[in-house]
Amino acid sequence: MSGTVAYVYELAIGLKAQGYNVEVYTYKAGKTAKDLRAKGINVTTDLKQLRNIPNIIHAHHNLTTIDVLRRFKNVPVIYFMHDRVSPYDIPIISNQILKYIAVDYNCLDRLCIDAGIPEEYTGVIYNWVNVNRFKLREDFAARPSRALVFSNYAKKDNYYKVIAEACKEQGLHLDVIGVGTGNYVKEPAERLMKYDLVFAKAKAAMEALSTGAAVVLCDFHGLGEIVDPANLTHLRKFNFGMKTLNRSFDVALIMAEINKYNADNNRQNAAWIRENASFSKVLDQLIQLYDQTIKDYAHDVRGLPGNAAHSWLLKYRLKIRCSLPVRAVYKLIRTSKAFITN
Repeated sequence: MSGTVAYVYELAIGLKAQGYNVEVYTYKAGKTAKDLRAKGINVTTDLKQLRNIPNIIHAHHNLTTIDVLRRFKNVPVIYFMHDRVSPYDIPIISNQILKYIAVDYNCLDRLCIDAGIPEEYTGVIYNWVNVNRFKLREDFAARPSRALVFSNYAKKDNYYKVIAEACKEQGLHLDVIGVGTGNYVKEPAERLMKYDLVFAKAKAAMEALSTGAAVVLCDFHGLGEIVDPANLTHLRKFNFGMKTLNRSFDVALIMAEINKYNADNNRQNAAWIRENASFSKVLDQLIQLYDQTIKDYAHDVRGLPGNAAHSWLLKYRLKIRCSLPVRAVYKLIRTSKAFITN
């Protein structure tokens, strides 16, 4: 399950539990869609199959956002940005979009610097951990003995093998969870409790921290540092993600981070995450934003003036990217950025 899919899954369930009538539109409906339907939430790949006209649209990714803007021409939209580099997160411009919300300050730079969206139309609402699912361990090992790579990007022949070598040098048993190694685990909460040290980033890192594990930040972008109380709030500003991964993979560097393991730090990290990054706290922020956006739209507040031709061209470029060679994909990303900002 990708980060955005996990986000939508938990949010839809959380909103329904609060009494909201939630529906989900997506291009591809897989097992997660089936699970949501089983919980009474309508998930569709056809906007005509939605049962209600929405009061507010919580949008992710530009292609689906363009679709809903065309379908619902008088409904306010909040556009959420999860990724600094993905072409599917290139923001689109429409006066129906009253707010562009980034999950961290790296994504906020994409909105304000790359796309040139004025700051007053933007905001940051951090990611969360569902602390009802991810429990806090009772025992904190004085020294690590079991480690885990927790990432869909890890593969046996990429950065994982450098981590494996470092863990072997340190005498740590190492496992891996993720799609890239064919070891996908739908519900990792209980599994995380078995590991003293976890290599992860972003939402996966937060989930591991909430259980009391030590976390060394990393993925294919590069190697970060171990999370401790001194750097926790700074790393949170960047979602424990791409901008914090600023070093190349090296066995000695990884071993140095492992040697920073501290059980007291792990306990403090977990308490901070569970208090400040809980799903219930972020859900309250989102509901307040929804309510205020609906009120503002009813009082004729509008977003930036858009251009339908621009949206059509962006959608066309993105839809053909899957058939292009890698070099052309990168060129497409560059030209799309330039196109949006002009």
